[in-house]
Amino acid sequence: MVGGGVVAMPVAFKQSGLIGGVIFMVVIATIFEYTGYQLGKVWCKMMQRYPHLGVCRKPFPEMAKRTMGPGMQRFTSVMGNVTLFGIAVVYLLLSANIIHYFIGRFTAIPASMCMVIVILATVILPFTFLKSPGEFWGVIVLAMITTVIAVMSILVGIGIDSAACFPEVAYPEQTSGTIILSLGIFLFAFSGHYVFPTIQHDMKNPHEFTKSVAVGFFLVVLLYMPLSVFGYVIYGSSLESSVIYSIQTGWLQLGANLMIAVHCIMTLVIVINPLNQEVEHYLKVSH
Repeated sequence: MVGGGVVAMPVAFKQSGLIGGVIFMVVIATIFEYTGYQLGKVWCKMMQRYPHLGVCRKPFPEMAKRTMGPGMQRFTSVMGNVTLFGIAVVYLLLSANIIHYFIGRFTAIPASMCMVIVILATVILPFTFLKSPGEFWGVIVLAMITTVIAVMSILVGIGIDSAACFPEVAYPEQTSGTIILSLGIFLFAFSGHYVFPTIQHDMKNPHEFTKSVAVGFFLVVLLYMPLSVFGYVIYGSSLESSVIYSIQTGWLQLGANLMIAVHCIMTLVIVINPLNQEVEHYLKVSH
């Protein structure tokens, strides 16, 4: 869940205000944690009632089918796949943009943004063919580590800038329009539900997934909240579209950018997996 939301969350606070941002984050995290918890309980109940399912390539639509019929299964499948494809595109563009920035900064290679996107997508493609999250758990761990390093780097950078920036800070006025726009960032930052059943299905102890959800959302808020509050308080209206570009210390900015790029690439492999598994199901590809 964490990654792309890290760089945009302080901007969401800029649009919604400090108090509004804190309220939005806590409420949305609580709602998403509860629904993620319920998803875990539902999938465990399904495994008890329908043990013959065995390997299930599309657990989320399968839950919709068992509860509301084939029509809802198709609807859930389409909505979920569109969402995952959109998220994958966002992560591809974000990581390509960072890599393009590094190429322009440190080399004389005349690479266009479009070229970087195509090359990066081609390099990532073989890794998206991995079977399921159980086969590439290392990718998930690496994504988590890079995010924590990025957050720590950003916090250190903000701390270094605080002495110079805080005395001059100005805060923007919020409107109903900016508050509504910030809501989209908050929702995106906590997205990931469609992947939850796929991950749970591959766990050795699926009934423990509910604990993972509770701990996971708590840790996500623990990463998001200090970064968002600190970034908004120190930079205010001068916040860039990515908080990383507001940091004045060059090496911290570059390090955080690199970690976010690696995270986005790893996350792309994860979020595209349920979509790929469903395509394999319809093409009758052996699992």
